[in-house]
Amino acid sequence: MHTAIRISGIAALALAALAGPRLAAADQPLFDVTVLAGACANCHGTDGRSPGSIPSIAGRPEVALKQQLLAFKSDTPPAGTTVMGRLVKGYSDEQLSALAKHFSQISKTPAAQEVAKQ
Repeated sequence: MHTAIRISGIAALALAALAGPRLAAADQPLFDVTVLAGACANCHGTDGRSPGSIPSIAGRPEVALKQQLLAFKSDTPPAGTTVMGRLVKGYSDEQLSALAKHFSQISKTPAAQEVAKQ
């Protein structure tokens, strides 16, 4: 009897161990937003702070960034859209949402330490 209970307990623990990580992993995106954001730096500058004529995206409201990215991805992108319409088609809506959140959390201006390094 003890053997049957012990085996049942071990089996239950094994199933819980297998199911636990899967449930936790299901909540995690299958991508690293910082890696995705690296592609944005080509035009929008490091951390979304553009050094030139292309708009900075750091510190902009998340909702505004997300709406704009989704508009670029739509079948009827905003007038004057250049390369963005083609670039965002390669991203899922979840990835675009993550990018919007990522850039909205970055300060518009670099910290004093970053300015000193330049």
